[in-house]
Amino acid sequence: MKKLKIILCFAAGHGLNDLVAGYFLGSLLHLNLDLVQVSLGLLVYNLLAFGGQYPVAIWLEKYNNPKKFLLFAYTMNTIAIALFIVAPHISVILAGVASAVYHVAGGTVCARENKAAHIGLFAAPGVVGLIAGGYFAYTQGNIIPILFAASVIFLILLILLPIENRSQQQEEQVTGSKFTLDRHDLIMILLLTVISLRSVIWNVFQLVHEGKYEWLIAIAVSAFIGKIAGGWIADKAGWRVYLFISLITATPLITLFKDEIVLFCIGIGLLQSGIPATTALLIRSVKGRTERAIGLSFGTAILAGAVVLYSPLTDLLLSNVSLVLISLLMLVLLFFSREKNAFSTR
Repeated sequence: MKKLKIILCFAAGHGLNDLVAGYFLGSLLHLNLDLVQVSLGLLVYNLLAFGGQYPVAIWLEKYNNPKKFLLFAYTMNTIAIALFIVAPHISVILAGVASAVYHVAGGTVCARENKAAHIGLFAAPGVVGLIAGGYFAYTQGNIIPILFAASVIFLILLILLPIENRSQQQEEQVTGSKFTLDRHDLIMILLLTVISLRSVIWNVFQLVHEGKYEWLIAIAVSAFIGKIAGGWIADKAGWRVYLFISLITATPLITLFKDEIVLFCIGIGLLQSGIPATTALLIRSVKGRTERAIGLSFGTAILAGAVVLYSPLTDLLLSNVSLVLISLLMLVLLFFSREKNAFSTR
């Protein structure tokens, strides 16, 4: 119960962290800035928030003091909020650094037992906070005082929370082939995820441009439910099998039903539901180096996916032929993994 309370607390902090980021980035559009300055702000934030996670993971692994990292993250967030009115670009930089540190440190503590359910609980509020922050920026509501007060309160809470350093004891391990991933699986999952994410990103930008925040709210709720439910189911069914099924089902829904809010949101929920299992598999693949796995899953993978999306391969990956072929190959891999598991002894 104590562990669950800490995870829920960190999940709330994750939501607040992304709420701040969403509000900052959305507000850049309403300040007296030209398009180049706005684009530069978005680029710098993403490079810091996502690209910075793996270096943070290496430092955290070396110093093994997540509490100090978490306190640093929310100190940066608090300063960023205080400075935003007078120096928005400095605030965006501070928020990017804070986001990278908080995701890695908070995610590492929550994932110590390597349970997808715990990872899902921590990850779930992120997209809700991001979209909520963007919405408040879109309506041009001034929530800076509320954000500042909430950040200070959470910083005090972090000071009071008993956050233990990683022990030398081996973390709980889950055995069995359905909880492992090979290289061929990884390549297919990456390709299918890229196709899905490209469709999601394009639609979200279009929805923001059109001001359809009812769709964005539905997407946020779907992602929130998907991560929590997906983590729990993946622990029961097996991370590998669940990840295959969720991606195979999500990709056509997201790609082909962009104008059907119910089917599209089901696809979003399924896509997001695979994130806890992906992270748990990465922790296993890097031999329990939880910090690095969190940095790869929450940060580097997203940044790498963005590079692929804007490469010359984008049109090929997004074609219907590629979608069908990749989905069929995933089904074949899933079939043979079932056959292998059926005849293996555990």
